[in-house]
Parts: sequence; structure tokens; C-alpha cells
Amino acid sequence: MHLKPKYINIILNILLGAAWAAVLYGFFYGLFSTQSNIFVKLISGLIHSMVGLLFVLIIEALYRFFINHELLKEQNRLLKSIKEKEN
Repeated sequence: MHLKPKYINIILNILLGAAWAAVLYGFFYGLFSTQSNIFVKLISGLIHSMVGLLFVLIIEALYRFFINHELLKEQNRLLKSIKEKEN
């Protein structure tokens, strides 16, 4: 579902792409920055990617908030029109 104001949709999609880029960068930085065995490299990559994953969750929550807000406005408008028809 797309949001009514196009600029909010565009901004959230750009921020979401940047957050996923941060996840990949953190994972590969953690993977290639250590000189240990593969298990330690994977754990380091996962730990370094957690910041980006946190941003992904925050941006997805914002997106869900804006969608719920749009749906509630639409439902409110429909309920008001039903109430006016009854009176």
C-alpha cells in the first residue's frame, strides 16, 4: 500500500534502502575485519549488522504507523458519512 503524501513514501523508501545498505556494510565489515576462524567472523558480522537491523525495524514501524493512520482516517470518514445518512 502506498501512502497518500508521495514525499513520505519516497523518504521512507530511501531511508529503508540506506538501512539495508548499513546492514550489509556492517556484516561484511565484521566478516572481513577479523583474522579468526569462520565462526568468529560470522558472529562479528552479525554483531556489526545489528545497528542497521535496528534502523530497519524502526523505519518499518514508522511505515506501519503511517499506513494505520491513513486507514483510520478513511474509516473515520466512512463512519461519519454513515452517521449523516442515518440522521
